[in-house]
Amino acid sequence: MNIYLDVNGVLLEQNLTPAIGVTAFLERALAKGNVYWLTSHCKGDTTPVLAYLERMLPPEAYELTKQIKPTNWDVLKTDGIDFSEDFLWFDDNLFESEKRVLAKHGCEGKFVLIDLKGNARQLEAFRF
Repeated sequence: MNIYLDVNGVLLEQNLTPAIGVTAFLERALAKGNVYWLTSHCKGDTTPVLAYLERMLPPEAYELTKQIKPTNWDVLKTDGIDFSEDFLWFDDNLFESEKRVLAKHGCEGKFVLIDLKGNARQLEAFRF
């Protein structure tokens, strides 16, 4: 299974503090499958996202992020998804155009909306 992760609003709360349970979530994700960045901080190269997260995540979580692979996309994040593989996509926002792409591929249920404002422990509670 491929797992796609956004950063802001998913691994980091809106105030840029680590989400509750981020380290355990990353451990579970990495144990479950291939984990990829699907964030504006990473478009083909993990260097920018790692530099960004190094200042914000606890060291044990940051070390785990080094195992996450890059994606490359342009306008829509869905351009970075491999629809030939089973996947989950964790993000705090889904544009209508991305929603249409997911629907076109019959993958609406593969998107996991993260709402840390509504449930600060959402990552902690998620089980793969």
